[in-house]
Amino acid sequence: LQSRVGNGLVYSSDYLSDDQATSLLLTNIQGDTLIEPRVIPFKTGQRHFHWKKNVVALGLAAGFLEPLESTSIHLIQRGIIRLMQMFPYGGINQPDQHEFNQQMSDEYEFIRDFIIMHYHITERTDTEFWRRNSAMSIPDSLQHRLSLFQESGRVFQAEGDVFGENSWTQVMLGQGLTPASYHPIVDMMSDHELRQFMRHQLQRVELVIKQLPDHNAFIAKYCPARL
Repeated sequence: LQSRVGNGLVYSSDYLSDDQATSLLLTNIQGDTLIEPRVIPFKTGQRHFHWKKNVVALGLAAGFLEPLESTSIHLIQRGIIRLMQMFPYGGINQPDQHEFNQQMSDEYEFIRDFIIMHYHITERTDTEFWRRNSAMSIPDSLQHRLSLFQESGRVFQAEGDVFGENSWTQVMLGQGLTPASYHPIVDMMSDHELRQFMRHQLQRVELVIKQLPDHNAFIAKYCPARL
């Protein structure tokens, strides 16, 4: 969609009323709006069972986390792929249902942890919203990831985790979470080897950047608007 710009505001009703949110949104929009803002409430969570008997929940019927990371389409695709892999051609059996439910639940929790991390390790303290969320209790699975990284910079991508090691690392470093020590593999390299390695990595990045088109050129080539 290149003919117009969509605008939205995600907010907590504990800290902002609908009218306040609407006013804040409109204040930050340049130009005239095409329609009046709509308030779309949502409840986060997932079903206890994504597959029960002869019913399979996919998409919003299965659960919803939040709109900013835009993971809903991914979860729909993963649910369809898993259903195709475990489709009960010979009749429904409990082990298949259990495995489907476990894998889908794990994936929702991976995404949940990634989203919570943004709010928990934030350096913002300017409003009660940020102060409260930075002090909230977090799942043990997320605490393990944060502790692992904070100790020695280790990051592992769990099987089924949509977010890779780079995504986790970028958010943690970007939010100010700095490891207390470096990755121990560095001790296996001399200072000269390490400098060469880092220089080579920088050269590779610079080479890729030179070869990549800018955003407008990419759109014009691969997905131009049909006006």
